[in-house]
Amino acid sequence: MKLVVNNTSGKEKLNDVYLLTKEFTTPSEFSQFIEKTAYSLNLSCMDVLIDYCQKREIDLEGVSRLLSASLKEKIRVEAQDLNLLKGKEHKLPI
Repeated sequence: MKLVVNNTSGKEKLNDVYLLTKEFTTPSEFSQFIEKTAYSLNLSCMDVLIDYCQKREIDLEGVSRLLSASLKEKIRVEAQDLNLLKGKEHKLPI
């Protein structure tokens, strides 16, 4: 385990390996936490994940390998509904 230190602010940033071993024992446990929190707060999974990473100063790109396939799909659908994705699939606003 190692800590990544941001030299500009002096604050320590946790890497994804430390996050996994410190708070969650498996990637599926982390994904379940995000999904349950989103459901209980009536928020999108994407919003909960972004908020979680911002509060702990974790890079979103590093967390991607901790997400289950089902959570990745939910986030993809949320992003598609918000027209945040480039792609062939377009959804009519009905």
